[in-house]
Amino acid sequence: MQQRIAVIGAGVIGLSIARSLALQGATVTLLEARRAGSGTSQISFGWVNSNGKSPLAYHQLNVAGMQAHQQLQAEHPRQIRWLEETGTLEWASGAAGTEQLEQRVEALKALDYPVRPADRAALARLVPELILPETSTALWWFPTESLVHPALFVAFLRAEALRLGVTLVEHQEVVAIDESASGVRLSLQDGSDWRGDHAVSATGRWSRHLMGRLGIELAMVDADQPGHIGCSFLGYTSPAQVQLGCNLITPDLNLRPDGGGRLMLQALDLDPTADPSQVPDTDSDVGREMLARMAKVLRNAEGVRLERIAVGQRSRPADGLPALGYVTEHRRLYLAATHSGMTLAPALGPLIADEILSGIRSPLLAEFRPQRLLGKSAEAFAQIVSPHFPAAQ
Repeated sequence: MQQRIAVIGAGVIGLSIARSLALQGATVTLLEARRAGSGTSQISFGWVNSNGKSPLAYHQLNVAGMQAHQQLQAEHPRQIRWLEETGTLEWASGAAGTEQLEQRVEALKALDYPVRPADRAALARLVPELILPETSTALWWFPTESLVHPALFVAFLRAEALRLGVTLVEHQEVVAIDESASGVRLSLQDGSDWRGDHAVSATGRWSRHLMGRLGIELAMVDADQPGHIGCSFLGYTSPAQVQLGCNLITPDLNLRPDGGGRLMLQALDLDPTADPSQVPDTDSDVGREMLARMAKVLRNAEGVRLERIAVGQRSRPADGLPALGYVTEHRRLYLAATHSGMTLAPALGPLIADEILSGIRSPLLAEFRPQRLLGKSAEAFAQIVSPHFPAAQ
């Protein structure tokens, strides 16, 4: 019998799951409290990578996400390009920063993750505006890493889901969940109900709130609280006469192309003051500092201005690792909560759909059951490591 499944949350994770379920013949309703892609998915650095992600199981899952992105884009050559296979250039400064980067490079080499020294002469020809550090500084090139254009990726997944028969219901919050051995009933804000066989929670940073509807406490970082654990500044520039075609990670500033000559900027050391309730304007201290740092990395940046600053909010379980699986003994409500959603979405969609419809759990998901986070608060996890990488990858 055809399974009736509701996916709650239409960010990239929820959209990918809904699409994959529909591909396998399920009848899918996708419920979104706002608009598709309007949460964490709309404010993301969009760096597709597994660069320094640990433990090994998390690294492997992110590598699967990288490969799934490339395969999905290759399977749809006539669709808009949401994925830019640009590679990443990175260097570090200072003894501690250099040692940390070198250790990461050696660890990645041991995992057969592609990385090699960058050719300075080639870089100078390709990006003549790039101000390279002194010749004693090692430059590392990660050729298989990519960048996602989040809005275009959401548009592709949304259109695919609708083409496959998914019913998308926007501006409809789930206000109550009733789960039993026989199925799930979701009460919606307009007074109606949805009833079916399974439901998937893919609400990102709102996962703790939705689990609370079922009386379950879930240890998630509160992304509404200021600070670098849950939040990160992103700066968006006006078009620049700069030929940067790759992702660039430097000691003081991360930069990526954002279409039409525009750049996206991030300075992780500024993030302790990031507050989603008080987004700074472009002429703030944060904005001026971003532009000053950009001028130290790129020539010909005169006249470039910030068009806006945003505060990205992370969907992050308290221990930093994904929470993927059923949350009660009835095995009717499936939780999908994770950081690195932009990287993981195209891999998690098929993996989660397979588990729900066939009952077979992929080895890639084996270490990420949500039970370790249930009945606990975020404060119970004392070792929350400051993220090295940008928000909502």
